Amino acid sequence: MAFTALKTKVTALARRFRELQGSPSYLARGVAIGVFVGFAPIMPIKTLLILAMTIILQGSTIAALLVCTSICNPITYAPLYYIAWLVGNILLPGKSSWALLETTITRMQHSSLSEALALAGQIGFDTTVVLLAGGLALALPLALCSYPIAYRLFVKFSKKNQTNIKV
Repeated sequence: MAFTALKTKVTALARRFRELQGSPSYLARGVAIGVFVGFAPIMPIKTLLILAMTIILQGSTIAALLVCTSICNPITYAPLYYIAWLVGNILLPGKSSWALLETTITRMQHSSLSEALALAGQIGFDTTVVLLAGGLALALPLALCSYPIAYRLFVKFSKKNQTNIKV
């Protein structure tokens, strides 16, 4: 039952990507932005950052939002933040406690934006630096790798759509 529900959601997401309008490079930039923001540990401001980045980098806002919400959602928050903390703790050892961070993330998930920002401010400078360092160390290479993959995928979708129109 759970597998069927997951398959249905993945199929719906794939259909949404095929229906996106724009050039392959425009859509791929949106995907890369969504991957970057999705993996970056900046929960309270992800949408604002996506809007700013898609305007500045001329990428698809819809593609970025689809990817970001697929990567970072209530089911994946804790694992993503843990991985970011783990990588950050490797880069900057001994600066932070996972127990404090886990409690804060759980509370942030059930808070308003202003409460989430206040909670983020309470975790301390060292934890914030470790989390950001680890998250950005993950987000940047993954975003850079996602662009060519997404570009090829959107070129393929574009060719398939052109073939379907001609027939």
